[in-house]
Amino acid sequence: MSVALHLSSSRSTTRMQLKRAPTPAEAPLTDAQKQLIRSSFAKIEPAIDMVAQVFFRKLFALDSSLRAKFSGPIDIQARKFAAAMKLTMITLSRDDELTPTLRLLGARHRQLGIRTRHYRMMAKALTWTLEQSLAKEYTRETRAAWTALLDKITRTLTA
Repeated sequence: MSVALHLSSSRSTTRMQLKRAPTPAEAPLTDAQKQLIRSSFAKIEPAIDMVAQVFFRKLFALDSSLRAKFSGPIDIQARKFAAAMKLTMITLSRDDELTPTLRLLGARHRQLGIRTRHYRMMAKALTWTLEQSLAKEYTRETRAAWTALLDKITRTLTA
């Protein structure tokens, strides 16, 4: 772990403040990761409604208790999910635009009882869905890029 040492001084005291460097999970996405995410999403976008339905079916298979947290039929939830994925792609390079939306969504989700463990389950379901949808094009690097994005989204939703 690397840290930065900052000293500040006033007439009566000297303060030492340690600031740690961001962990890999907190580090911003690289341009290469953003490109991998965009290009892999472009491959599934023509079938995004079906991909979203597969995601929800996998999610509910992994944790059936989550079904009660999503009101309405799966196809409506899938459309909302697809819209959220498209918004994420549009704002991928502009954190300042996506972050407030994610924070509001996280607040709404907390009211519904969705917790960090549920987001982890969603990430697992989406990772599986991407792997199935992209097949051989879902490389180790692509998986790492999506994992970094999903970790970032989870941190923002739970902040």
